[in-house]
Amino acid sequence: MSIDQSSLNRLLTALTPQNHMTALREQRANLLQKLQQRTDTGTPNGVQPQTGDIKQQIRELAAVDQQIAQAIYDETSKKLESERLEREAAFAKKERERERVLAKHERLLENRSMSKLLSAAGKVNHPAAYTGALHGASHDDKPYGTDVDRDLQESVQYGIAAAEVAARRKKAETKAQIEENAEKHRSAHRKKTKRVNIVV
Repeated sequence: MSIDQSSLNRLLTALTPQNHMTALREQRANLLQKLQQRTDTGTPNGVQPQTGDIKQQIRELAAVDQQIAQAIYDETSKKLESERLEREAAFAKKERERERVLAKHERLLENRSMSKLLSAAGKVNHPAAYTGALHGASHDDKPYGTDVDRDLQESVQYGIAAAEVAARRKKAETKAQIEENAEKHRSAHRKKTKRVNIVV
């Protein structure tokens, strides 16, 4: 079974992928050297080389150049893809940390809101416990009502703040999900169009 140079190079790549670029460059140097020898000195018996032989060597040289260009392209693509994945991993880690902080902040605000609400409820159910220190205050000052109102107001404010944080967190989660889905789509598209024909 005959095998052309391109198929041989692919076979060599499969067997020794780590030395593929070195082998291609050595092959290119050998082909170039043979071609220069043929065009400079002719054949050993003094007869000029046949045009067909030179054309064949030029075609082989062009094929090797194309494989080198493709290998460089593939290597650069892998490097860029690796760097992109590292950047995305770092960004995802940062986003997860941000979401964790927002969730913690949201829980804290909800707890403070509930605490203030329970405080107001306790003052309504047991007013004597909160008015014992107010001997000098007149009934018109209404310190007890003011305490309850203040607790209720603060409970509402904490609740609103918690809702705002929750909305920010959910918006960030939705945005991250959309970006993740878009990246999966782009990645699938890149796999379909991975090989690029390089003309030398």
